[in-house]
Amino acid sequence: MHQYVIPAAFALFVWWFSTGAIIYLDGLPRRTFKWSMLGASAVLLACLWGLHDTAGRTTVGAAYLAFFYGLFAWGWQEISFYMGYVTGPRRAPCPENCAGWRHFGHAVQTSLWHELAIIATAGLVVALTWGQPNQIGTWTFMVLWWMHQSAKLNVFLGVRNLNEEFLPEHLTFLKSFLRKRPMNLLFPFSITISTVIAVLMFQRATAAPTAFARVGGMFLGTMMSLAILEHWFLVLPLPAARLWKWSLRSRAPARPFAVEIVAGFLGAGKTTFMRRRLAMLAEQPAATREKTVVLVNDFATVGIDGSLLRGQGADVVELPNGCICCSLRDDLATQLEEVVARFAPDRVLIEPSGVADLASLIGVIQRPTIAGFVRDLRVITLIDAGAFLADFAEMQAHLTVQARLASLVVINKTDLVSPTERLLVEATLHRLSPETRLVTACYGAVPPDALTPRPAPQAATPHAHPHEHDHHDHDHDHHAHDHHDHAPDHAPDHAHHHDAAHGNHDHDDHDHDHEHHEHDHGAAAGFVSWHGTLGPLCDAEAIGRVIEAAARGTFGPVARLKGLARVGRGWIQFDVAGHHASMAAFAAAEGEAPRVVAIGRDLDEPGLAAAFAGCELHLAT
Repeated sequence: MHQYVIPAAFALFVWWFSTGAIIYLDGLPRRTFKWSMLGASAVLLACLWGLHDTAGRTTVGAAYLAFFYGLFAWGWQEISFYMGYVTGPRRAPCPENCAGWRHFGHAVQTSLWHELAIIATAGLVVALTWGQPNQIGTWTFMVLWWMHQSAKLNVFLGVRNLNEEFLPEHLTFLKSFLRKRPMNLLFPFSITISTVIAVLMFQRATAAPTAFARVGGMFLGTMMSLAILEHWFLVLPLPAARLWKWSLRSRAPARPFAVEIVAGFLGAGKTTFMRRRLAMLAEQPAATREKTVVLVNDFATVGIDGSLLRGQGADVVELPNGCICCSLRDDLATQLEEVVARFAPDRVLIEPSGVADLASLIGVIQRPTIAGFVRDLRVITLIDAGAFLADFAEMQAHLTVQARLASLVVINKTDLVSPTERLLVEATLHRLSPETRLVTACYGAVPPDALTPRPAPQAATPHAHPHEHDHHDHDHDHHAHDHHDHAPDHAPDHAHHHDAAHGNHDHDDHDHDHEHHEHDHGAAAGFVSWHGTLGPLCDAEAIGRVIEAAARGTFGPVARLKGLARVGRGWIQFDVAGHHASMAAFAAAEGEAPRVVAIGRDLDEPGLAAAFAGCELHLAT
């Protein structure tokens, strides 16, 4: 049995560790690349000599050595590409609207020298072992070549998980050649071919007459199994990055960054506010413009907000579906560490789902691995003025926490309420958190000075309770309809101190009991999400009728509905929030998928599916 288990475990460990080592070296400062490249080149020469030396021997030890030599000879190909030494003649993104064979040609140009180097090395490996009985190293190199080519084509054609966190900053132009989609037609063939080869390799290993052949078969079968796993990482929501989390630590941020969390219940207008905020940041002079990254998380399985925020002058990273405070708490920490390591941003904007636990989210940012690089943390909470009374009656604790943890509360959609209702919302929020600044807005538009951090009151200390401040900063803000705003700029420790409002959690302990957390996170309880795929061409008027019906409650209590659809020669985005339906034009990126998401309680999912299916236009043939 040891002739089967030990080789498989050895192959798995060497593959995992060598991959992580390459990622680690690639994350070091670029001044170290020349030394890494020299070392890798020396290892390549040693491995080529080793392959030739072991080619005539058929002992178990020679099998292990040949496998090791073949795998590390491949390592040179990876290091030379990801460090930018052997890539291709093209080092620029693909032009906009480039598609088809022209797009494929540009993609080939980005790695042409790399592919030719692989072919040359493969030829050399074959020549050094030609006609010899020990071909384990040669076939190891070939299997890795297959893994590389198949994964590369699948990423180009489109997969769900692009694993962009592993792409170094000097190769970010390659993102324009990556396509995000659930799956592509090549993927089933890649999986099937790899599975057949893996099965044949394992069968050969079990039927082999010698220990050498058994060990060699297990090496190759294990590598093909890893090829299959690598492909599934591309389409399934599996935490592939966690396998090499240790190797990404070499990409520590070179400078501190600011964090802005844009919170708010479902339909409060977070995405609209984020688009305006990104436009505001993009208008800064080029010399002082900050590099911005956006993290966005939808409660539903199918995300919409990521598509709406792309093209706004910032890199957008979508988190997996779910609530940030629960299953995504560790995912967010990992993703944030990887984002700051990869992009080295000046500012990170986070848009959590509308039912996210804000205190737990702040706790993630205060983890030691992240907090040391956060120069400023601000929480901006959006409130839907028209839906506030109903939301407050149902989720008082959730809204109270969001108000008390905020540096700024934006009372949005004030054009939909009367002056009396607006003043009622302001008075309620002021009573909940007297020191939090309030501004009012329509369509998420706030004056730039409202987003400028202000110094905390002199009496404030990092660990003082917000209601213990002796001094208040009262400003007259015309945009806020002449109400007094209160603007302490919460430092991270200060902002996160509101544990009493959140069920007395100690958020420094990030492994608190999950059931206890569920009770505090009652805002998410009972909410379900439904998503559907729309037809390739839809009738805008029909969609308008459906979303108006959804706003009236025809399909159950819909808290939020949003989607993208192709109509005529363009696209629209449609929305239901606060019992109001709206539609607007949308500039879709290449490969955008028409889709719709609804969130609420007791949704009539069959009714929604049938209603949106009826919006599809069928062209005469």
